[in-house]
Amino acid sequence: MGIINKLNKAIDLLKTKYLMKFKQKTYVGKKYNINYLLEKNNKSKDLLIVFSACTKIGQKARYNYIRTLEEFKCNKLFILDDFGFDGRGAYYLGKDKDFKIEEDVRTLINKIVEEVKPKNEIYIGSSKGGYSALYFGIERKNANIIVGAPQYNLGDYLNLPNHQNIMKYIMGDCSSSSIEKLNSLMKNKLNLNKENNNSIYIHYSTEEETYESDIRPLLYEINELGIRMYKDEKKYSSHSELTLYFPQYIKNSIRLILK
Repeated sequence: MGIINKLNKAIDLLKTKYLMKFKQKTYVGKKYNINYLLEKNNKSKDLLIVFSACTKIGQKARYNYIRTLEEFKCNKLFILDDFGFDGRGAYYLGKDKDFKIEEDVRTLINKIVEEVKPKNEIYIGSSKGGYSALYFGIERKNANIIVGAPQYNLGDYLNLPNHQNIMKYIMGDCSSSSIEKLNSLMKNKLNLNKENNNSIYIHYSTEEETYESDIRPLLYEINELGIRMYKDEKKYSSHSELTLYFPQYIKNSIRLILK
């Protein structure tokens, strides 16, 4: 990673920590408290809804793409996924199969949408955040969804050795039925909402480790269902390089949507 990228990451971290300390709000849901940041712009009818990706082991969850989105003078909702066995996230789903985090996050989104009454809803996220942006965004009619390398077969992904603790938190175990349930979530969500007139903007690399297992079958499913999709295909070799390429794609996509 170059010096400029390291500097930008350091600035991002400092700003995020400041906002988490002084600007963060908490939505008290039916079962869970959902932490979030809300930037309102009364002159705008656009709402960006941004989901957090996984942090490195040992780092608590934090908000993503705050500086990336600074140029856009619109309403912004950043939702934090600080659940899980280590506070790094539970895919905004739930604990021990209750799926109540999902319900409370959806209620928060509905609440903010009712307040803002946006003309455009834009859901944004990468990797875990990309999964969540697609999962919640596809339910909304006429929504735009900007994602970077999201998971698709979530059960298989979380059954990998480094991720099993996340599955145990969400499902209570790593049984074959839990894997099957998580694998079916996105497929079912896409099928149920294929008539919602959504647009999916998806960035990915054909050479990184999750392409064959997750991205390729996701692209196939979206195409088969006839959901509008715009692809940004790259050829970098590691999923972690997503952070170098996706921010610019977010900005380019938003400019197209809002022009």
